[in-house]
Amino acid sequence: MASLKHGIKQMLINKQHKMYEKKVLEKKMSYAVWIEKQEDRIEIDNILARETTKCLTNDFLDDANGSEIRKNEGFHSKNEFPCRNFVVYEEESRNTKKVTFCMPFCGNFNADDWKGFLDNLKECDDDIILLAPFQGELSKKCLLLLYREFVQHENTIMIYGDEDIITGGQREKPWFKPDWSPDTFLSCYYLGSLTAVRTKALKEFLRERKEEIGSLYELCYCFLEKYGGFSRETLTGSSPVCHIPEVLFHGEQEGYGRIKDWKLSGEVLKGFQQKYVQEAARESDRSKEALISVIIPSKDNPEVLFHCIYSLIERTQAGCSYEIRIVDNGSSEHNRTQISKEIEELNQAAEKGNGCEGIYYHYEPMTFNFSRMCNIGAGEARGELLLFLNDDMEIIQPDWLAQLSEKALLPYAGAVGAKLLYPDSAVIQHAGITNLRVGPAHKLQFLSDEQNHYYGKNRGVHDILAVTGACLMVRKDVFEQAGGFSEELAVAFNDVDLCYTIYETGYYNIVRNDVTLYHHESLSRGKDGESEEKQLRLLKEKDILYERHQDIYGKDPFYHKYLTTDMLESEYSPAFRYQVTLDMPWAEVTAEGALPENIKEDACVVIGMECAMDIYKWKYGVAPEKGKVKQKSSDMGYYFQGYSFVIGADNACYKKTLILQNKENLQVIKVPVDDRYRQDIKNNLKDQLNVDLTGFAAKVQLESIPEGIYRFGMLAEDRCSRQKLVNFSSWVLKVERRPEV
Repeated sequence: MASLKHGIKQMLINKQHKMYEKKVLEKKMSYAVWIEKQEDRIEIDNILARETTKCLTNDFLDDANGSEIRKNEGFHSKNEFPCRNFVVYEEESRNTKKVTFCMPFCGNFNADDWKGFLDNLKECDDDIILLAPFQGELSKKCLLLLYREFVQHENTIMIYGDEDIITGGQREKPWFKPDWSPDTFLSCYYLGSLTAVRTKALKEFLRERKEEIGSLYELCYCFLEKYGGFSRETLTGSSPVCHIPEVLFHGEQEGYGRIKDWKLSGEVLKGFQQKYVQEAARESDRSKEALISVIIPSKDNPEVLFHCIYSLIERTQAGCSYEIRIVDNGSSEHNRTQISKEIEELNQAAEKGNGCEGIYYHYEPMTFNFSRMCNIGAGEARGELLLFLNDDMEIIQPDWLAQLSEKALLPYAGAVGAKLLYPDSAVIQHAGITNLRVGPAHKLQFLSDEQNHYYGKNRGVHDILAVTGACLMVRKDVFEQAGGFSEELAVAFNDVDLCYTIYETGYYNIVRNDVTLYHHESLSRGKDGESEEKQLRLLKEKDILYERHQDIYGKDPFYHKYLTTDMLESEYSPAFRYQVTLDMPWAEVTAEGALPENIKEDACVVIGMECAMDIYKWKYGVAPEKGKVKQKSSDMGYYFQGYSFVIGADNACYKKTLILQNKENLQVIKVPVDDRYRQDIKNNLKDQLNVDLTGFAAKVQLESIPEGIYRFGMLAEDRCSRQKLVNFSSWVLKVERRPEV
């Protein structure tokens, strides 16, 4: 009998395995298949492109309409360079505009070849020059997209796009890039394997240029510098450089691996810094070195506070002038006395010329409001540069202040931050803040800084939408122009709000990942979201954030549209892996009085909630009554997304059901879920069985969930036995009825 039961169970298991394998094949999508689907959606009507020749000639060639097109007569010098030529035009248009493209090889030349190449560029007759330092192919729609951009925007003189590689006929390893990022460019030649340049502007530049240009990197830098690529107008007006957020080039090898060590010379960078800082100094009538006011909010943490201050004073290199301003919102009398005494001793012992021009203590009992404390410090600060610093920071790099101020003094710069690591480790805590649909995210958090992540995102300098207030430097005039920290945001998102406002005002925010500090995170007040009260407060403040910044909700110019936007993951991953798909059907939910008694609560069921959002709010960032878009019936619901698996079990045999349990009356709503393929979870569970489909998603109509506060659980039912297990997440969801709009 036992052997019969075992045999039947094994048959059930085998059946589940076959069904599971079939489902994995259906759900698993490759980058190549996904990206081609995205590209098929690009509409470019009546624009045609054709290659006219693959060698340098002075011949005349006929295009598709029979018109003569002269081919690059200037490229017949003694230096022979391989070249491809193309013509792009609009079909069936009365005012057909032909645009010719020249794609000369511009790889690693010796000095004589490079000079000859530049001389040839001065004589090129084509409209657009394609600078491609490495072998590869243009994408199918590359020339069409370039044509459209150059024709529609006459002020655009340079365009770059994204790229991937083709190995064995298969596309892989996409490099999705940010929109124009001047500081990223100064740090790394991220334009990559293909750059399109308007010939007329380039020829004008080369003919005027007297000094030698030593490399392709330097050529692009000098060219953009001449035409205003490093000004605020690139954000507030028409920019001379454009990023087309589509794959324009397929390399034979990974482009980043070849250019990641390219550097502009120290002489070039020094000249850039001097020119633009002097320009900013003239505008602000500054004639002496900028004083830095270090503002540290703190309460009842004298040991932590002075660990920060001593590391600052002892480890900051000479040459930086700074003052320290502590803002205390109500330490105990004992701690207040201790802090005052130690500050007095430090001021008395201060050596002239060591950089520190005094430590000041503002004591004012009040309810904790980080924004108000920072604003108080800024109001009393004497410095032209403000540095907001958490009391749980530790300085480990001597030139940190000099490096931060170098960027902050640039006329187009807004907030400047640093890379933060967890104490005594190489684990990243902060490397810039990205604006995702699920909220502001610390990309790369918890990953090792010993590795190079996503084309150098934790290396060098990057323009970014926001940086953390734990270490944020900004010019005082920019801070005041942005209105300071919003005191409506007392605890969370106040730093993000400030950075978003600075960006909307027309300044680039910057993270210096070449400046590293230790952050003893949340020693002061615990971690956000660790309790129901803090979670709900966090969600409320996130609502306020996006009510103030509706126009940039779900948008980030420095984070590509083809990267994930709907979950708080550390990595940079192509969007097809974890994206919200609202085209799925509404889930048929069931309501029950309570969980059945035969269900066992067990911690072996892991549930991770990544998105639990009102659909209208997910789409537009705010509640319908505060939004600019009228709500539709398709917006009336909630979207849930996350991952779940059963530790030590054959996950192919389990059916998953999302549980919403009312915290007050314990009533249960069962939500069937759609399984999703999750490569990231699978990679982390190498010792677990059948964990390809650990992801889940569900869409629930609004009227299916009564008002209340709910906790999330996952019910795992073994299809090959009677076992039913459940476990609950720490996440909560507050459901409120919407007012009529």
